[in-house]
Amino acid sequence: MTRTWSVSVLLVVLVALAGCMGGGVADAPAGGSGNSGGSGGGSGGSDGSDGSSGADDFDVADPERVLRDAGSFTSTWTFTMVDAEGVESTMSNGFAVDLTANRTSESLSMSGEDGTSYERFTADGTSYTRYGDGEETFYQVMPVQDDPVASALARGASLSYDDLSEARSVGTETFDGAPVERYEYSDPLLWRQYGATTFGTEENVTVTEFTMFALVDDDGLARSTGWTLVGETETGETVTAEWRFDVTGVGSTAVADPDWLAEARAGANPSG
Repeated sequence: MTRTWSVSVLLVVLVALAGCMGGGVADAPAGGSGNSGGSGGGSGGSDGSDGSSGADDFDVADPERVLRDAGSFTSTWTFTMVDAEGVESTMSNGFAVDLTANRTSESLSMSGEDGTSYERFTADGTSYTRYGDGEETFYQVMPVQDDPVASALARGASLSYDDLSEARSVGTETFDGAPVERYEYSDPLLWRQYGATTFGTEENVTVTEFTMFALVDDDGLARSTGWTLVGETETGETVTAEWRFDVTGVGSTAVADPDWLAEARAGANPSG
C-alpha cells in the first residue's frame, strides 16, 4: 500500500531534486548537521587523494575525478519512509552517464496517489524528456549544456562527507561486484530535531536510532552512502526512513536510445 505524499515531504523532494527538470546542477542542500558539501562532490583528503590517516578512519577520494577517469557510471538516489500506520512511500531518481558516447539517461519516480514520474535522455547536446504516462504523456525537446558528472553527483548532495567524519570501519563486503570497506556512525541526537519534518506527521517523532554509512572501494570511491532512521511517535508508533545514494556500473554503464525517442522527436515542440 502506498500513501499520498504530505506537503512537507514534497518540499523535501523539491529541495533535493531542484534543477532536475531544467538539466542544471542543483545547489547542494544543507546536510542534517548543517554542513555543506555533498556526497557527490566532497573529498576526504585535502589533496583529493584516498590516503589514509588511520586503519579505521573514514577517508574518500574525489568522486568526480574517479568517475571522469572511469568514463561511465550510474547514480541512484532513493528515499523510503514508513509512517506510523505502516504505509510505505518511496522516491527514486536514477542517472546514467556515458561520457565516451556523450549520453545520459535519467528517471524519477514517486509512489502514492499524487506520485509522478519522468524520463530524460540526452545525446549530443539535446535532451528529450518524457512526462506522465498513457494518455497524459507529453514530451519536451531542448538543447542542454549541463555537466553530466556534476549533475549526477548532485543528487547525493544532501549528505555531506563531513557528517561521516567520525565514522569508523566495521568490516568489508561486496557492492556491485567490487570489494568495499563499510564505515558507520550512529548518533540519535543528530537527527532528533528533524524527526517530525522528516516524517511529515502532525505529532512529534523521537528518533531512537540513527546510523550513517558509506561503502568505499579500493580506489577511494564511495560506492554507497546513506542513513537509516528509526523513530517513535508520541503515541508509541514506530516510524522508519532510509536515504541512500549509490554509484554502480563504474566504467561499464552504457546508455541506449529509449523506446520512446522516435515519438518524442516526432511529437514534441522544441524549446530552449
